[in-house]
Amino acid sequence: MAAPLNADSGPVQFLRSTPLPEITEGGFDHFAVDKKDDRLLIMAEKHATVEMFRLSDGAHLASAGGFGLPHTPAYVAGQHQMFVSDDKLGCVVVDVPSLKIARIIPLRQGADEAVFDKKAGLFYIGNGGKKDKSDNSSISVIDVKTYKEVARIAIPSSNIEMMAIDHARGLMFANLRDKNQIAVIDLATRTLKTIWTVPGLNLITPMAYDGKTQRLFVIGRKPGKLSVIDATNGTLLSTAGSVDTADGITWDGGNARLYVSGSEGLSVFHRDDADHFTEIQRIDTKTGKVSVYVDKLKQLYIAHAKTPDGPAALDIYTVAPDPVAQAAAKAAADARKKP
Repeated sequence: MAAPLNADSGPVQFLRSTPLPEITEGGFDHFAVDKKDDRLLIMAEKHATVEMFRLSDGAHLASAGGFGLPHTPAYVAGQHQMFVSDDKLGCVVVDVPSLKIARIIPLRQGADEAVFDKKAGLFYIGNGGKKDKSDNSSISVIDVKTYKEVARIAIPSSNIEMMAIDHARGLMFANLRDKNQIAVIDLATRTLKTIWTVPGLNLITPMAYDGKTQRLFVIGRKPGKLSVIDATNGTLLSTAGSVDTADGITWDGGNARLYVSGSEGLSVFHRDDADHFTEIQRIDTKTGKVSVYVDKLKQLYIAHAKTPDGPAALDIYTVAPDPVAQAAAKAAADARKKP
């Protein structure tokens, strides 16, 4: 692991921790955020539970089981429900805050990474592939209002990782980890549009997208590396070293930063210009690979498994603003308002 980079003086600082001593095996996958009712939900994979916290201070509120191997949740505020991709069960629908399983939508084996399109009310779930003993995968389109799989997009990959949506152009991007490629999907026709082969990609897992500049941010493993890609044509624009074994990423446009979490730590990147980033801070995450940033609270959340030094826990960090980036964002917003 690389030496900490401005760990004590950077913008991200440890605030508090909520221990989870009952989770003695395995780590965590992704988060769901309910800002209105002040809730944070996270999937404990091998423990096969959903853990619910108070968003504002991290207090542990409840735990519930009944899952197979849960991965990626999507919170549907209007329905007070959470939809969860589950490796063994498919798509599990959970009532919130009771955390009771309301129904299960069957899919191919291996449901894992997913992305929720709140505007369309559609939950896209990658499934199939190696867990289904197949060399191909599917992206299932789940209508959260009807609880039905309304489409299934064929993908020539055995390992779909993180996805991102470009609403302006009606596209979705997906990391194909086994191929070291990026799939581009037409959301209107629900078909694979093209596949990009980008130089230097390896074991690509997390992905984030900035619609303003049409830039994709993709994180690879062995070694940990950030690749900045032009989302209009798949051109590689720049790279930078990052924490390895990353599984979480957030693009913070207001502060012109990327937060990348992996088992080797947290990398905080500052955006120097549209195409280039510099790592300005690195923090030990105690093996925590997944994270989520809540801009409203200026807090970053990272969950980690049990370690030799202590129990599994949810750790909360404060995030200091970048005055230069904030001023630039405000100026741009004011300019857009002018007639």
